Amino acid sequence: MKKSAPNALPVLALALVIAMVSGVASAQIIDETFSTNYFANNTTSGAPAATLRFTEHDGVGLHEECAMIYVYAADQQLGECCGCPVSYNGLVEENVKTDLLGNSLTRVTPNEGVVQIVSGAWTGRCDPTNVVVEPEIDSWMTHIQNKIGTTFPITEDAGDAEFLSSDELTTLESDCAFAIRLGSGFGVCTCNSDGSVPPKPVS
Repeated sequence: MKKSAPNALPVLALALVIAMVSGVASAQIIDETFSTNYFANNTTSGAPAATLRFTEHDGVGLHEECAMIYVYAADQQLGECCGCPVSYNGLVEENVKTDLLGNSLTRVTPNEGVVQIVSGAWTGRCDPTNVVVEPEIDSWMTHIQNKIGTTFPITEDAGDAEFLSSDELTTLESDCAFAIRLGSGFGVCTCNSDGSVPPKPVS
């Protein structure tokens, strides 16, 4: 009696599942290296400036790391980018209005958008166009809410931590490289110091 060929569909399905899982794993770089926060009412008349704060505290080697900062307008256009050093347990404060959006690539300052931060290794400088990803930069940002009466309420929260994919990192790096090359000085944000390491943005 002739035996029927084994059903190949379950094997094929299993292979597809393994391939999909492997693809997801390879696309993800590492946890605790990528965060997103938002800004609003940045150019609204009478509104105060928002503040971004970040620190490094992974404790591995107790060395400096880099907060690679990418500032996008609400229409997804990169306004500015920079790489800012911060020492272990140091604290850096950035004025969103003047430090992060005072030198916009398009010369038009956005009223609202997002700030994305990639945690990177210190390689003698902080290069947001060529990131060596390393945890972990933590960040917080104040938010200027819509005016109520004569006051703009201010809230604050931590950056939304996300998995960083290789595609996302490539997009951030290439957008920043384009801004630096095209901007001729514009499109590069300002890094402040935490008092222990000098700011060395890529220009």
